Amino acid sequence: MEPSTQPTAAIPPSIARTTVANLCRHIGATARVSGFVETIRDQKRMQFLVLRDRTGSAQLAHEKGRNVLISERIATLTPGSAISAVGRVVAAEAVKLGAIELVVDAIEVHSLAEAPLPIAIDSALEKQIDWRQLSLRRPEQFLIFAVQTTLEHAMREFWQEEAFVEIHSPKLMGTFSESGAEAFEVNYFHDKSAYLAQSPQFYKQMAMAAGFERVFEIGPLSGLSRPSPAVMRRNSRRSTWRCRGSTRMRMSCASRRGGSRIPWRR
Repeated sequence: MEPSTQPTAAIPPSIARTTVANLCRHIGATARVSGFVETIRDQKRMQFLVLRDRTGSAQLAHEKGRNVLISERIATLTPGSAISAVGRVVAAEAVKLGAIELVVDAIEVHSLAEAPLPIAIDSALEKQIDWRQLSLRRPEQFLIFAVQTTLEHAMREFWQEEAFVEIHSPKLMGTFSESGAEAFEVNYFHDKSAYLAQSPQFYKQMAMAAGFERVFEIGPLSGLSRPSPAVMRRNSRRSTWRCRGSTRMRMSCASRRGGSRIPWRR
């Protein structure tokens, strides 16, 4: 993206930003939205934009005869451009995006995207990774992180209720912690070697010896081997006070032996 060289419409700083999901609470009032342009429909008398932020998409509408400067600015927009817009929120039953739309009174172009964008929804995986900041804008990609956030929040909430203490163990170690065949070696300062931590077990035991009694950690798990489907099914069915996650993320907790067993909420 390149910074826009166009003059920007005056958007009063006193108008706080409203997310798309909350526009329904401002029907009949003035609101400000910010996000990326998804689609543009420049018709003879009307101009329509679909703007997306992290909470969803909304339709923006502008009548060409109302403001020539805004009409010209909308005409130069490209999909993926970052903008802010201020306008009146109105109910519109014909609009599929929440039955509301924002009638634009002012628009500010923060960044104009190159056209066409370097990737499409059907681009090869390697190209999607090269332009990850663009592929992550798709709702299905964002959903992965939203689900992960919800899961981790629920786990932390449960463990905190049970008086567990969260730890963050080192992810680089001077030697491998489990099987050497699965160690991932990296170069580390002056021809020294380091290894990605394969397990937080040593640090959990250290915390037990220090009297923490109950600890948990949510973090990445390294390892070059892939468990068999049988092992994965067995791990996913565990419901005891010590739990392990998938090959991509380990969710581990430990409690002092002899203490109460902590049930896992299914």
